Amino acid sequence: MSGILATNNRRRIATFLGALAVTAATSVTATTPANAATWLSDPGSCTNVQTGTQRDVNGYTVQVRYGTCGGVQYGWGRVLNGPSDRYVVMEVDTNGDRRWDGKDERLIGTRNYTSGYATASGSTRAFRACVIKDPTWDCDAGSPTGWW
Repeated sequence: MSGILATNNRRRIATFLGALAVTAATSVTATTPANAATWLSDPGSCTNVQTGTQRDVNGYTVQVRYGTCGGVQYGWGRVLNGPSDRYVVMEVDTNGDRRWDGKDERLIGTRNYTSGYATASGSTRAFRACVIKDPTWDCDAGSPTGWW
C-alpha cells in the first residue's frame, strides 16, 4: 500500500511542478525583463506628446516620443515611413549603465510605435529607439537614436 501512496505522491508532485513550470514560462516575457507594471501596451492615446530625440536613417525617421497617460508620463519608440517588414524597437535602461534592461518591438506593418515605458526623473532611466530586421537583435544593429 505504501508503494501505491508513494507513486501517487510522486505523480501529484510532478503534476504540480509541471503546472508551475507552464505558469512561469507564460508569465515571463523574454524581451522585457524590466518591471512589467511600468509598461503601457498602447500609448497612442497619451496627451501632451512630444519627441525626445530622433534620427533619420535610410529614408525613415526613428523617434523616442513621450507623453502623459492616466497621469503618468511614458516614453515609446516610433518610426515614420519605415519599411513594413522591419521592427521598431524601444530599449529601456533602468539603472544608468546605458545598456537595455527591457525592450519592446513591433512589426512596423502592424503598428509603427512600441509600447510605452514609464519615465522617471534622474539619469538612471533612459530610452532609445531603432529599426531592425530581426526582433531578436538589439538597437546596436539598427542605427539607434541617442539615449534620451
